[in-house]
Amino acid sequence: MAFLYGEDSENKIHLNSIEVLANKLRKPRGDIALIYANVFDDLQKQASVKIFLPLLISKKVKELIG
Repeated sequence: MAFLYGEDSENKIHLNSIEVLANKLRKPRGDIALIYANVFDDLQKQASVKIFLPLLISKKVKELIG
């Protein structure tokens, strides 16, 4: 099975990050997921330590939404 954000365990972490952001920012999950995916695409290409991606992506999404 293919996962959007890497392996199953990584995928679950990213999906959880999207859910947490949506709740915290009080925005629709779908809107957050689109922004998160765009930021993920940008950052994952240059990430050498993938474990920090959810944190870095979440920070960038918060900055973009304001």
